[in-house]
Amino acid sequence: MSRGSITGFDLEAFRTLVGPNGHEPSQTLRDQAFAQFEAMPMPSPETEEWRYTDVRELDLSVYTAFKPEPAAASLDDVGPEVLEAVGAVGDRSGLAIQHNSTMVTNHLDPEVAARGVVFTSLDEATATHGQILQGKLHQAVPTLRTRFTALHGAFRTGGTLVHVPAGVDVPLPVQTLTYVDHDGLAVFPHTVLVVGEGAELTFIDRYVSPRLEHALSDSVVEIYAAPGSRVRYVSLQEWGEGMTHLSVQRAVVDRDAEVRSLAVAFGASLARTEAESVLVGDGGFSEMLGVYFGTDQQHFDHRSIQDHVGSLTTSDLLYKGALKAKSRAIYSGTVIIRPGAHKCDAYQTNRNILLSEHAKADSIPNLEILSNDPVRCGHAASVGPVDEDTLFYIQSRGIPYEEAERLIVFGFFQEVLDRVTLPEFRRGLEAAIAAELDEAG
Repeated sequence: MSRGSITGFDLEAFRTLVGPNGHEPSQTLRDQAFAQFEAMPMPSPETEEWRYTDVRELDLSVYTAFKPEPAAASLDDVGPEVLEAVGAVGDRSGLAIQHNSTMVTNHLDPEVAARGVVFTSLDEATATHGQILQGKLHQAVPTLRTRFTALHGAFRTGGTLVHVPAGVDVPLPVQTLTYVDHDGLAVFPHTVLVVGEGAELTFIDRYVSPRLEHALSDSVVEIYAAPGSRVRYVSLQEWGEGMTHLSVQRAVVDRDAEVRSLAVAFGASLARTEAESVLVGDGGFSEMLGVYFGTDQQHFDHRSIQDHVGSLTTSDLLYKGALKAKSRAIYSGTVIIRPGAHKCDAYQTNRNILLSEHAKADSIPNLEILSNDPVRCGHAASVGPVDEDTLFYIQSRGIPYEEAERLIVFGFFQEVLDRVTLPEFRRGLEAAIAAELDEAG
């Protein structure tokens, strides 16, 4: 792979990225993805999927497609600004850092590694762990899905693979930080989690950057939960201003498996995320929690799918957002009960609180019940300002307006915070919400 920067996404840039010989084991996938990217149009707001986010004016030719960074032998060799972006973390079973286009360091607890757990970059995994990736890489999220997933498949660098063998419990979270500080860069974070039968894993994806003039994050997350496994996935999106973040996350949940996800979105100028759980095995369970806080002119577009294929499956989604200034949020969620899926239980809730008369939110829940068997499905959605009566009541007790608003916002988010089972993240979310209120005030 070339060590120089690559600008644009034409054939010359693609050949420079993959090298003259193209011997990477996943090269066929890259070639297919690049052909798809060249053939596919930009997503159009004339389609329902992209109705609220218009990316037709996004000029892909201006982005740097690859910006390498030197490897770090240890955390001592990682720059202080990057280490600061890792955040205040608790104990970890593994930590990796991707700086711009390169995974510069990764470490896995030797005791965990001795039990067969794999934690490495996708660049490395395609050469050394092809048997794990076979039938997994770009399968849950195919490159043909959109022009952006095709672009991702062609130009992907860095990325993370975690494989947990059957019956292994990884005791502490594993985390990857993706840090971008090169203006004009496009990055393609890709996480693949393969969790074996009866195994357990908590994984954290964190995305951080300073303020940039313009940058692009085109990310994919693929989660494979084998029968009886337990997976917790946390996404912390804290990109700086100037970042456009496009993300697709899809979990395939097998028999009696459990996948719990938490999506936190405080950053980026424009962020569009798609989160999907496909409950393919009987008795599977999915919980999807989301928290977002918009300020200035931030634009958040969240789309979710709870797809029940197996019987006796359960899914529950709760997304809550606060919006200030001229920020905008859209939530569109669909629950699908497939033919032959019996006795399923599904619910989705999206609530938005408007802290400015200029902020705007739309919430569009959908149900597609294609089974004749009894199911329990429902949805709830709300968009509204701070309740004036509540605000007046709090102020009448001698509490200033700003503090009264803060109490109401924390009360609004409390339902999600109470369901965050990791104390470290609950405390972090509380601090982040407080910071957003201070910044927006």
